[in-house]
Amino acid sequence: MNIASGTARSRWGWSRLGLVLVVVLLVAAACGDDDSATTTTAATATTGATTTAPMAEGVAYKVGFVVSETGPGSGLGIPEANTARMLAAQWAEGVMGPDGVHHAVEVIIFDDESNPDVAGTLASRLINEDQVDVLVAGTLSGNALAMAPLAEEAEIAMISMASARSIVEAEGEARFWIFKTPQNNEHSAEWQRDYLVSQEISSVCYLFENGAYGQDTLNSAKGFFPPAGIDIVYEGSFERTDTDFPIMAEAQASGCEAVVVGSIPPGSSSVTQAVSDFMPGVPVIGGHGSCNGQYIQLAPEAVDGTVLPCGKLLFADTLPDDDPQKAVLLQYITDYEAFTGGESVSTFGGHAWDALMWAFEGLSSLDEGPDLTARRVAIRDFIESAITNWPGTGGVFNITTSDHLGLEYTGLGFVMVADDWFVNFPSSDW
Repeated sequence: MNIASGTARSRWGWSRLGLVLVVVLLVAAACGDDDSATTTTAATATTGATTTAPMAEGVAYKVGFVVSETGPGSGLGIPEANTARMLAAQWAEGVMGPDGVHHAVEVIIFDDESNPDVAGTLASRLINEDQVDVLVAGTLSGNALAMAPLAEEAEIAMISMASARSIVEAEGEARFWIFKTPQNNEHSAEWQRDYLVSQEISSVCYLFENGAYGQDTLNSAKGFFPPAGIDIVYEGSFERTDTDFPIMAEAQASGCEAVVVGSIPPGSSSVTQAVSDFMPGVPVIGGHGSCNGQYIQLAPEAVDGTVLPCGKLLFADTLPDDDPQKAVLLQYITDYEAFTGGESVSTFGGHAWDALMWAFEGLSSLDEGPDLTARRVAIRDFIESAITNWPGTGGVFNITTSDHLGLEYTGLGFVMVADDWFVNFPSSDW
């Protein structure tokens, strides 16, 4: 079955193969000396099939997964890690290749502690020691950028869950081995521009976290705001973990009409609180890096009324029934809430689902026989050629040789924070 081109229902149908696989989640320390990072491994063991003839059993496949489950990026990484464990359980029956050979599927989950150096060490371990077939890696843009060269050198497909365009592009060309599932920061900037124009706002302060992600959001805004007549009259950076913001004095003095924030929680929540304190009444426009519950929980009063572009996962139930993403989104929400005991979804868990499903469908396309090197090449080629009109949580993906994301800015919607959650706020209501 060509899962990539099938419907959402067909992509879930593999779970009815009638095979039994036991997934055991083990928690251990892992990094260069096995003491500096937390790991979770989905170990697998396969029994015989309940058919009249023995089922042909092939090599076990391995998926490496590097996530920021602790540290400043944990608000994004925790739902990603939960999603990985959920899918590991759903993949308990393994996968059947086109040739009828069954394969166990192992998911190896490492926590990079939101540290680029740890991320690089873990990626190297997964590639060289664990010999994974495919790498799903990078909650944070800086961490993904630390791992991408290692994947390129080893010639293994890496699917990132971070948003910076530079993860998948270098000097205007697609990185051959690297893909990603989150929308670009340019996509956020397009939505922000449209909203600012609709409100006749012509000057903004841009406050961004110090790092690859924050800088990418600022660069994206500079590409879209000035051509639309929106001047960035003040730029100020801060650390993601800051709670004190000296930059607010200069922002206030600039006289900007609105503040645009380029950060993820906790930074985006804290700086929005500072804007509320120092510049009351000035509207705040966020980015899609804040589309999770932590953004609201950390500063509920300050973020109430803020607007930002977010994935459709947050308002899936309001989509029309003919929306190609709706069935996927509602199924993910149902599965995630059941697996976590009722935790709310975030778009970041969705990015992990999209990435892991690409990996799984790539594994599903393999016949038995090729060695690890050939399997890595085949998975890369599958993602580039078969993820077409593919409805995921982040949009309808169309990967090409020149575009290793494959989304338009319409993969995002626009929301307002109200009643302690994200409420659909379409342009018709602006």
